[in-house]
Amino acid sequence: MASFAKKYSALLSWRPNLIGQFLFSTLLSLLPLSLVVIVFLNALNKQLAVTQQIVSENYQITKSFNNLKQDLNSLERATRQNWVLKSESLDELIVDKWQSSLQSIDELTFISPTGEYIKQWQQLAQVLQLAHTQLVTEGQQDAQLFIPVSEFIARQTVWLRDQNELQITKNQQQLKALQSSFINWLIALIPLTLLVGGGFLWRISGRLKGLTSVIDKLGQGHWQQKIAVQGSAELVELGNKLQWVQEQLHQLEQQKDTFLRHVTHELKTPLASMVEGTDLLADEIVGPINKEQQAVLALITQSMVRLRAMIDSLLSYNAIRSSKEDLSELEFSQLITKINSHFEHRLVARKQSLYWHCELPDQPLEIAAELVEMILIQLISNGLKFSPAGQAVNIALSLAGRTLTMSVSDQGTGIKEQEKSHIFSAFYQGKNAKDVTAQGSGLGLTIVKESVEQLMGTLHVEHNEPQGCRFIIQIPVIPPTNKNQGVN
Repeated sequence: MASFAKKYSALLSWRPNLIGQFLFSTLLSLLPLSLVVIVFLNALNKQLAVTQQIVSENYQITKSFNNLKQDLNSLERATRQNWVLKSESLDELIVDKWQSSLQSIDELTFISPTGEYIKQWQQLAQVLQLAHTQLVTEGQQDAQLFIPVSEFIARQTVWLRDQNELQITKNQQQLKALQSSFINWLIALIPLTLLVGGGFLWRISGRLKGLTSVIDKLGQGHWQQKIAVQGSAELVELGNKLQWVQEQLHQLEQQKDTFLRHVTHELKTPLASMVEGTDLLADEIVGPINKEQQAVLALITQSMVRLRAMIDSLLSYNAIRSSKEDLSELEFSQLITKINSHFEHRLVARKQSLYWHCELPDQPLEIAAELVEMILIQLISNGLKFSPAGQAVNIALSLAGRTLTMSVSDQGTGIKEQEKSHIFSAFYQGKNAKDVTAQGSGLGLTIVKESVEQLMGTLHVEHNEPQGCRFIIQIPVIPPTNKNQGVN
């Protein structure tokens, strides 16, 4: 019993390969056509048999009827001659001809035993019997007695020809009707064949779309999804391979995140000691230093500031890739105040400013607040860094339906067209970055891109008039609702 259940389960779980499915679909689509062809050939075979029977019967009837006509003509000639010659041999010949003629009628009746034919042969037999009685039994010698026989034979000749033509015409009509029926069935089966073939293609296309969706999710870092591909044996095997690839990528991603987290934290400890030591030297607590030593300390301090920025960017980058940010209510007025405070000292030092153009409603928006804050901080920081002293960075916020639009515009050197496809890559720094005194880590725009993708939004960059560049982000959000609204 267990063995039977195991075999039954294996039979249910069996999946044919793509070639098997294609052959099955082809056979399924050709099955109705094959049935129609078989039925048509069977009907055609029967109709051809009927045609052959009609031709054979008509040939035999015509042959027997012509023999009868020849016997009657010979009988008439022999009778006329015997009236003159009075020959006993002619008498015997005439008797034989009469018997042959009557036997021909019996043969015709046997060949075509149908109602209309039997009626005609019976009438012919009556006419011949009457002529036989008058000419042989009664011994009348009148040539006019053959006229009714000749006239009846002539009428039957025309009738027999008409019957043959009628049967042939009916048979041709039946063949044409059979042909038309076959063509109609073929036309009717074309949609069915297309439907079966289209169903096979739709099934394969659906499975491939499922695989595409799985691959897209893998590309977006959804490592916890369960990959269960159904369909042919090849697709199931491909799904199993994707599951294996997902596990390997997830493991590599975890190793990379762990490595980044450990490295960045381990770097911060000696960096703090270095900062403390340079501060002690700069404050001359351990002794006076000359101008050349102060220049070296300034260079070391600048490098440590850059190293600290790189470590902070790495921490932010790692946090974004591993973040599972939940929705929360974000008050953009509070966010604007927070960002202004964040850049306060930097703005004063370089005499720069931030201009906000906020067209958002007063109600909070349900969105991942920390990700939005990180996007704006990175873009504003990038804009301030590449903008000259005394210039401003413009930030525009608006909401249209379910889409939040944020744009950050600067007055910097801009981004060259050939670099636009690379600026979002990790650790990439454009040519213009080399002209900036405080170079970044090359992760700012990568963090922005990762954050926007995690928010299921879009990001693109364009030229800002008259100079600089503009980053535009569009993010789907839940529209604001007035929770305090009463019910009338």
